Amino acid sequence: MDEKDRKTAKQEKLQKKPNPFVYYFVGFFFSLMIRLQFNLHTKGKKPKGPAIILSNHTSNHDYKFIASALWPRRVTFVATYHWFTFKTLGFWLRTMGAIPKYQFAPDMASMKKIRYVLDKNKGMVFIAPEGTVYGEGRLGFISPSIAKTIKIFGVPVYASHIEGAGLGNAKWSRRTHRGRVEVETSEIITKEETKTLTVSEIMERINSALSYDEFEFQKRTGVQVKGEDKAEDMDTMFYKCPCCNKEFTLHSKGNEIECSSCHTKATLNDSFRFKWSGDKEYFDNYSEWYRWQLEEVKKEVMKDDFKMEEEVEYGTDEEGIDNYVKVGKGTMTFSHSGWDYKGTFRGEEIAEHDDIENVFLATLKIGKHFELPFKNGHCRVFYPIKNGKTSMKWHLASRAMSELLEEKKAKI
Repeated sequence: MDEKDRKTAKQEKLQKKPNPFVYYFVGFFFSLMIRLQFNLHTKGKKPKGPAIILSNHTSNHDYKFIASALWPRRVTFVATYHWFTFKTLGFWLRTMGAIPKYQFAPDMASMKKIRYVLDKNKGMVFIAPEGTVYGEGRLGFISPSIAKTIKIFGVPVYASHIEGAGLGNAKWSRRTHRGRVEVETSEIITKEETKTLTVSEIMERINSALSYDEFEFQKRTGVQVKGEDKAEDMDTMFYKCPCCNKEFTLHSKGNEIECSSCHTKATLNDSFRFKWSGDKEYFDNYSEWYRWQLEEVKKEVMKDDFKMEEEVEYGTDEEGIDNYVKVGKGTMTFSHSGWDYKGTFRGEEIAEHDDIENVFLATLKIGKHFELPFKNGHCRVFYPIKNGKTSMKWHLASRAMSELLEEKKAKI
C-alpha cells in the first residue's frame, strides 16, 4: 500500500464519538470561559441525535460559540482538512471526534464518516455550509449541495444562528474585542420533510434561517465594542480607496484607516461604524465597503479581456507542521479561461489548470495568501510575492466570477 492509499485508509476509519471526559468536564469550563470572554448569550432548542446542525460562518471563533451554545450535547464538527495536519491542534481535533473535509472539493471519506456518526452513533454533526468566513458581515453563498446532502442523510436539521461575532471579531482582526454574541438554535427541517421538500425548498429554509446582518444586530441591541486597535490590519481586507479609487494605498493603525494618496481617513467607532474625515461619508460600515469592492472587481471581471497575473510562491500541507510549507515558485493567472499556475513544485516544473466552473471561491488568509481547492492529493496555497495584500482581490475576483456564472445560468 503506497502513501496515498494509507492516507485514504486512515481517513476512512470508523468515526468515534467526541471524548466524553473532554466534552463534559473540560467542555463545562471551556463553555463558561467563552461566555465570559465574548459576552455570549444562547437560547433555543438543543437538538438530540441523529441530527445535522448548520450555522452561518461569521468569525474564526464560531466553533467555540456553537460548542458552548450546545453543551452538554456532544457534537461532531466538520472542519477543514488542513487543521488536522497540525501536530497539537490535529491531536485535539481527533480527540474531539472532528471530521476532516476538503474545502470546495468532493470528499467521499468525510461523507462516509458523517453517515457513520448519524446512523451508527446516532450523533449530531455540525457543518458551516458557507465553507469559509467571507468577512462581509452578511451571509455568503451556500452551495445547493448541502440540500442534496440533507436529502441523502434524511435526519432532522437544526440551525444555530450566530449574530455579533463579526463585530468584535472581524475577519481582519488578530485581536479579540468583547462585544455581544448571540446564538439561537432551532429546528428548521424535520426528518419527514427531508424526503418531501425539494432541493430549492430546503435551500430557502437554510438561507432564511442563517441570514444575518451584523449592523442591523448592532442597531437592534446597541452593543458597543471597546478598544483602541479595532482597525489594526484592516488594510489587509480593504485595499481600494473610495475617494481616489487607487488600490493598495490604504494603511491602518489603531482605530483609523487612511489613504496615503489622497489622505482620506476613516475612524472606527465603538458602534463599529465609520466616521470619515472631510465633508463626504463614503460607507457607514465595513459590510458596505466589502460589497463596493466586490462590485468594483465584478466590473473588471465582466470584461472579455479580464486577466489577473502575479508571481507567487506555492504552499502545501505537511503532517506535523503547523502551517503551510512553501515548495515552489511561479506565476498564477486568472481569466475567463480559468486558473493557471506555471512554475515549480518540489523541484519539478509543473503546469496546473482549473476551469472557472470548478473553483467557486479562492479562500484566503487576508494579507498572506489565497487558496484553491484540494487537488492532486494536497492543499494548494499561493503567496503573492510582491504584496500579500493582493490576496483579498484574488478572493473577490473568484467570487465575482462565480456570481456572474450563476447569473448567466439563471437567465438560461
